[in-house]
Amino acid sequence: MHENVLLSHIFARTRSLVETFPQVLLGPGDDCAVVDANDGAPMLLKVDQVIEHRHFTSQTPFELIARKALARPLSDIAAMAGSPVAALAACVLPRRFSQDKATELFDTLHNAAVALNLPIVGGDLATTGHPDAPIALSISLIGKVHPRRGPVRRDSAAAGDFVYVTGTIGDTYHADPTEQHPFPGGGHHLTFTPRLREAAWLAEGLDNDLHAMMDISDGLGLDAARLARASGVRIEIDADSIPLRTPSRGPRQSLADGEDYELLFTAASGATVPRTIASLGTSITRIGVVTQGSGCVLRHEGNLIDIADAGWEHA
Repeated sequence: MHENVLLSHIFARTRSLVETFPQVLLGPGDDCAVVDANDGAPMLLKVDQVIEHRHFTSQTPFELIARKALARPLSDIAAMAGSPVAALAACVLPRRFSQDKATELFDTLHNAAVALNLPIVGGDLATTGHPDAPIALSISLIGKVHPRRGPVRRDSAAAGDFVYVTGTIGDTYHADPTEQHPFPGGGHHLTFTPRLREAAWLAEGLDNDLHAMMDISDGLGLDAARLARASGVRIEIDADSIPLRTPSRGPRQSLADGEDYELLFTAASGATVPRTIASLGTSITRIGVVTQGSGCVLRHEGNLIDIADAGWEHA
């Protein structure tokens, strides 16, 4: 099964939701759905999950599992310049889990949510009959749209825009350059901070010059191609401009690593976009341009390379 193929099928089957249900302002296909359930008060809705052996291993500490489970959907709220309101948590545990381990996991999840200033207001719990079944932890979020800018969608990039990223890209599974195995030591994919404050700063500072935005969860190449496809444009990225977490890995490998959880956004060419959000200490790098056409390519050593499939699939 290929994630992108299934997603394309889902998007095609649900495209009519906006016409059929007036409360649905934006359906599947962006970082969050946007629903108006209160006559003019749009809400952001998001669900995400982490699964043992796919997003972490049995040796990964509960603290990092819980934090990642919450931080992943928070990154999607940030991608639309929103702010979280509350969360629901659902967990499927294998039969091998003792009462003490289950209690420890849920206490850890509660503590992580408190640290992220996110109330968990409900959820669900189930166990599987197989003792070796993986742990699955699913988080649903309710969020608010930015009060002035509204939701920043991924389908609003325009030819002539510049393309930017926050932070650094690639090598997300290593805690430091000397660590040779992604688990259980840590790494950016387990310890990243959702760019909620950065997104709010961009929405405030750039206002309508901030055209399109999404988070980079599956790799810069794959996600930039998704933004280009949603907007009906072409994105060209300069390999030498990509801010690499580990320069020795090079741009072509780094943009396919996935699990960066940085913001990818486009802004009007005349917008004043700083190199650093000084109050937050977060770097912003211009990495490319939006042009007419379709697809996503990398300018590297004089060549144009198709990077639309350069990324990490969850399925």
